[in-house]
Amino acid sequence: MAITTTSADVLGPQISLPGCADRCGRSKNNLPVSNITLEGGELVIMVYIGKDCYNKDGERIYHFDPRLRLVDFNIATDRNKFTAVGCDTYATLSGYRGEIRYVTGCVSYCNVIDDSFGASSSDQSCSGVGCCQTSIPSGLKNFTVSLTSYYNHTYVNDFNPCSYAFVVEESQFKFSKASFQELNSTDMVPMVLNWDIGKESCDEAKKRSNFTCKANSKCVDASDGSGYFCQCLPGYEGNPYHPNGCQDGYIASETGCDKVCGSSQSESHSQSDQSHRTLVATGTMLPLKLKMCEEKVEYEFVDSSFGE
Repeated sequence: MAITTTSADVLGPQISLPGCADRCGRSKNNLPVSNITLEGGELVIMVYIGKDCYNKDGERIYHFDPRLRLVDFNIATDRNKFTAVGCDTYATLSGYRGEIRYVTGCVSYCNVIDDSFGASSSDQSCSGVGCCQTSIPSGLKNFTVSLTSYYNHTYVNDFNPCSYAFVVEESQFKFSKASFQELNSTDMVPMVLNWDIGKESCDEAKKRSNFTCKANSKCVDASDGSGYFCQCLPGYEGNPYHPNGCQDGYIASETGCDKVCGSSQSESHSQSDQSHRTLVATGTMLPLKLKMCEEKVEYEFVDSSFGE
């Protein structure tokens, strides 16, 4: 399971106010923050996994049902999955959206995981054989993971003495035979949260004097229908919430060049659409002309002997 971390680039645009942190770390609740995405209004934190373990006599020797309570964030429904791993496993996830309680869960059961396991693609997916997954109700701000067993792992104890359950960023967990051992030594997994501003839509928020999206940015309505977040316009980078707004930034080339060298020589803004600009950047050999639009970036080498 790969974990992405982020840090500030000291040569890049200012992303935080003086005296404020510009890197991820631990929250006040001791949950590590591994990534903050301004572009998508997302926050990745590390959360504890649930474990339920038994000895060969069927006696429970360890049990942990993790809980999470959120105030300003929602659990990202489209980015996470509730996952249970084990061969004698019954796992549930319960949580509240407002005053309404929701419960979901899944069951995973298997008699044996032998040397042939993994030969088919279904063995390597969370399809109910050693692993199961289910979607998470939208709008949840808290959850409790509960784990139990049908037979106390007595029939599978030789290769699977424990059950595991957790909410995890879907792209960061891939089930395999090795997962039984790997999860035994794993305490936390990454989970994605959505964050947004207020309860108003962009159209409503723009009417306020304290509208949060600053210069060279746009407003995007939150996916759950409540609140909004801000994004830098194409060709700009930085923090759209910073008083100075988003700043001009270099764009990495997708045509073989690693980066645009030098600084811009000229810039023209379309009066009808400020998201369309033309830059001529001085390179090590020839100037590189970039046409930046909403949906694509076009690259064109131009002869430095001709003026623009």
